[in-house]
Amino acid sequence: MNKTKLVLMTALLGAAMGLTACQSTPTQKPSMEADQHHTHHKRELTPEQRAEWQAKRAQRLEHREQMREKHKAERAKIEQACQGKQIGERANVQLNNRIIEGTCEIRFTPDKSQFKRQSNATT
Repeated sequence: MNKTKLVLMTALLGAAMGLTACQSTPTQKPSMEADQHHTHHKRELTPEQRAEWQAKRAQRLEHREQMREKHKAERAKIEQACQGKQIGERANVQLNNRIIEGTCEIRFTPDKSQFKRQSNATT
């Protein structure tokens, strides 16, 4: 009986010590070190750098708008592929020098096997 009490008390004491060790708080960084870290990220741009950055931003926005227009035109072609056709009828759509074959269901559905096979086609 004494042995079980000893084992139980040892386990209880070990668990309490283990939990106490896990709850220690990390030390705080000195404020000077933290300030230096934040000032590194808050770099001021020179007027030349700012002009270059704004030119690149304008170029990216223009490119994004061009891509939107291109994708809008492609979606319009896909929507028009099945106009006036019956459900189940075959249709072809030409996008980027590729011909994508598909079937008119409720909307145009490309054939997956044809799409993979024609990924490098130039006709």
